[in-house]
Amino acid sequence: MNSKRFLPKFPSAFSLVEMLIVLSVLGILFAVAAPNLFSLMQSSSLTSEGSLLRNKLTQAQQIALSKNADVEVRFYKMQDPSAAELEEQFRGFQFFQFNAEGQLEPVTQFFRIKPPVIISERYSTLLNPSSNKDRAGEKYGFISPSEGTAEVPISGGVENVDYVSFRFRPDGSTDLPGRAGGDTWYLTLVQGNDLATGLPTNFYIVQVDPFNGRVSVFRP
Repeated sequence: MNSKRFLPKFPSAFSLVEMLIVLSVLGILFAVAAPNLFSLMQSSSLTSEGSLLRNKLTQAQQIALSKNADVEVRFYKMQDPSAAELEEQFRGFQFFQFNAEGQLEPVTQFFRIKPPVIISERYSTLLNPSSNKDRAGEKYGFISPSEGTAEVPISGGVENVDYVSFRFRPDGSTDLPGRAGGDTWYLTLVQGNDLATGLPTNFYIVQVDPFNGRVSVFRP
């Protein structure tokens, strides 16, 4: 009897050439898919931070209504060394309200926008106090957006940084004046640095109606 016919057969291993071919194909597929995957991740991050800002602004309006008192919304221009972001951009915000002694005190925690998302100063009317052309309306309380400096937590310490602010009124409106042509006040969130070459393909705009305080969103 031929005993060889009863020997088990083991599958042969991949040869070096076959492994190189497989790795090459995977490399090509990854090179094709990586840009789309990276773009999807960026879009998700931008949407997440934009939605957070929109929801928090709506919350600030609700606080003003429920407590029958102004709520000041501050946007901070700052670095974020913990994320290696050393250029000053608008990366944080917080809400304040007057206490019984008539002093502004925080009514929410400090919200830090996750890098690389920032609020673009160049493409946000709410961050440009000079865009308030209705200076004659100051006597009616239309003074926003206004500027100031305040302490914020940065890299385990506290630093003085610049901020721009506006307020929600007890009736839900804002202290922002109307804009020419019915334009709204808005904030534009983008990925990375605030480039001067124009808006990127992907951005997130949060709009604030000065008269009723309604917060809405625009996406390209």
